[in-house]
Amino acid sequence: MADRADDIIDEDFVDAGFACAELIAEPQQWINRRVETVEMLSQEETRRRVSVDFTLAPEQQAALSTRHGVVVPISVLSKRPRRNFDLRDEQDASLPTLGREDNGNLALIALLGAAGEVVPDGASDEPLDALTADFREIIFSDEGPAADALGAFVATGEAGDAVRAAVWKDPACRSLLRTFASDYVLFAALPPDGPNRRVLKYSYGDDLRFEPAWKRPQDKYAPRELWWRARHPGRTRFFIGCPGAWRAASFHMEIAIPEELRIAYADLGRVSADDAGGIELVGSPDHMVNRASLYAGEAIDPHDDVSTYVEVVAEREGGATRAALTALTVASLLWLGWVSGLDASQPGASVSLLLAGGAVVSGFAAASGRHIIVNKILRGRRHALTVVTLCALAASASLAMEIPDRTPLEVWLTAAITCSLAALRLGWSAIRAAR
Repeated sequence: MADRADDIIDEDFVDAGFACAELIAEPQQWINRRVETVEMLSQEETRRRVSVDFTLAPEQQAALSTRHGVVVPISVLSKRPRRNFDLRDEQDASLPTLGREDNGNLALIALLGAAGEVVPDGASDEPLDALTADFREIIFSDEGPAADALGAFVATGEAGDAVRAAVWKDPACRSLLRTFASDYVLFAALPPDGPNRRVLKYSYGDDLRFEPAWKRPQDKYAPRELWWRARHPGRTRFFIGCPGAWRAASFHMEIAIPEELRIAYADLGRVSADDAGGIELVGSPDHMVNRASLYAGEAIDPHDDVSTYVEVVAEREGGATRAALTALTVASLLWLGWVSGLDASQPGASVSLLLAGGAVVSGFAAASGRHIIVNKILRGRRHALTVVTLCALAASASLAMEIPDRTPLEVWLTAAITCSLAALRLGWSAIRAAR
């Protein structure tokens, strides 16, 4: 297999590719610590910053030397374009990465080298050529076609192909195949004669939907989901995938949020496939913090599906309480007006309009936020306050314009009941926020 790699790849990559196989398949053996920081920027975008602390033996550094420098597989990234990608060293100096072709060639050599250790003796050139073609398709294809190619590879082995069966059975080869099917390897090109222990940092823009990963649109209105939202008004929850959590001996996740938010709850764990809320924790959760800091307290098995579960609340300065008091005040005035009997000939109409205008100002002030994520979380509060405002305006207008008559008691009663329901919702939200 080594000779075959020499024929298809530049010679200076062969030793480095073979040396990469173990590093990619067993990153916990040489990566000491991985720290990820997710910073929320907008409604569906985050900035993910990753720090990788690793140690290489001198012989490993020598084996990884190429014309690009010392190529180190510090991480893997999913096979999709990255926005504003940046790789830096300890002194914050920018570092180069390998291009697509060189990156794929190193991955191919690593996989060929690992497979060469397990392919049965006496395998003909034809099966080995087909094996190399399979590896190329898995490594260089996009995620969907690569997953299909891996599925076909495994199925062929299970159908009786001895070469593919032997490759898939080997833990190192299986780990490499699973990695290359969904991800590409991030190779950092380091200058030669550097220190054995390094801390490299990379960052990129990432997409994140700040809501649970519902499998179907109707799941948003499932009884369990409605019950959670009733118990936690003013909160939003979401998951942050951590596919690289297992790729270090120690993993640490931090979540940075806008100043107007706080993290009500956050944990790190394995997500159950059949229950969006079922999580097997791998560390201690955080409660009511401005910045979540989560540590994996146990070893994470290779390719484990680990995610961060986060609940965020927009409440730091009593906004929920102000909104509830606004709604309660308007509801009380509406009830008092209905009890009094109303009379358009009295100055109460003008006073009512003035109160309605105050409700509008107070309502929008209580529900405003400077950050787009804050505004998203406050959407329910704004809707409730909009109802309060409309009730106040409808009641005031009906009295001032004598619609449907000089004493529109029915309008005021309807407005009072509707406003009271909104006040109950906002009051419950304020109570939950204070806990």
